[in-house]
Amino acid sequence: MSSQHVTYDFDRPIDRRHDAYSYSQKWSCAKALAQRLGVKEITDNHIALFTADMDLRCAQPILDALHATVDHGIFGYSTLDGCSAYTDAIRGWFARHDRWDVDCDLMSLSAGTVKALDVCVQAFTKPGDGIIIQRPVYPPFMHVVEDNDRMILNNQLIRHTAKDPKGDLYYSIDFDDLEELAARPEAKMFILCNPHNPVGRVWSVEELERMAQICMKHDVLIVADEIHGDLVCEGITMHHMAQVAPEARVITCTAVNKTFNLAGLAATNVFFSNAQDKACFEKIRGFVEPNPFAISAVIAAYNEGDDWYEQVKAYIEANFDTVIAYFADHLPDVGVRRPEGTYILWFDFEARCRKLGIDGAELHRRIYDDAQVLLQDGSNFDPDGGEFFQRMCVPTPRTMLLDACERIARVLAE
Repeated sequence: MSSQHVTYDFDRPIDRRHDAYSYSQKWSCAKALAQRLGVKEITDNHIALFTADMDLRCAQPILDALHATVDHGIFGYSTLDGCSAYTDAIRGWFARHDRWDVDCDLMSLSAGTVKALDVCVQAFTKPGDGIIIQRPVYPPFMHVVEDNDRMILNNQLIRHTAKDPKGDLYYSIDFDDLEELAARPEAKMFILCNPHNPVGRVWSVEELERMAQICMKHDVLIVADEIHGDLVCEGITMHHMAQVAPEARVITCTAVNKTFNLAGLAATNVFFSNAQDKACFEKIRGFVEPNPFAISAVIAAYNEGDDWYEQVKAYIEANFDTVIAYFADHLPDVGVRRPEGTYILWFDFEARCRKLGIDGAELHRRIYDDAQVLLQDGSNFDPDGGEFFQRMCVPTPRTMLLDACERIARVLAE
């Protein structure tokens, strides 16, 4: 850990649209984005809040490590063999923050988390098998199932309302349905999202234990996507499935990608509960050589990134409060709640749309074309019940975030 304190200015905007070295999927490819998001035309006036990365500059120790890698001047084939610094950094991070003693001998690499999920589906199931997911959920969960000719078994999350003790937009698990799905003979895998994207739940020990018990009872493999696991809000504790249920068969995906804004380096570490599953995963994954920049970034992030990490978490939580307060004042009939984890807000615009007499398509047009704010349609996360929902990613300079809120309020005014 670094002892040198640096104060980071996250309010400073960084131009990711025009910087020649940005190559931003979120900001730089207007024509492709317009087609993907269903927008007539994307201009320099659009504000992009749809992709789960940060518009905030990375931690200085990471930048220093990457510059040192560049200064070395040779970027040949890389390996982690004999590189104890990499595994020591990972062990140190999880021990420090989660009191989790990870076994790096049972760790493998993947070029990103979606790729890891895809490999898991191919390695541990066969065409026609059923895979349990919990909608509304990150769209690639559905893609890796259907694109590999497997069958989605949807354990729909229960959405609570304002009348419930937990309050509006709190989500819980339908355990009776999960039991029924897991008992089906075709059910072979459960892809868990924790913290959950987009609803923001960080599953409790009791919830994780019950999910694990059901899966063990019916011999269902658990694949836990925990890449938002470092981004839990103040007062909330992250519990890893493999930590809570060490006797279960669990594959855990972790990464610096979300925590330290390093998604472009595609460095995911996958942990297994046994050597056989690791070998099976690596056989399907094929040969992987780690990127030297990813190695340097991971070591620096986990060893020296705590200062930046604490500051960015505080900034994200303040952004949550800013947006929620703005909507409470200007669009009080739009549902939104403070998440337990992630840096995502999940909005329910249905009451507002009913009042305005508009459908989900018109909601989309007003926000994306008229307000020129790019969010992500809820139907991507829940094809059956997401029409009036939108997802917003908030790790962006606060002035830009407020500008987006003001634009949305303007186009949805009565």
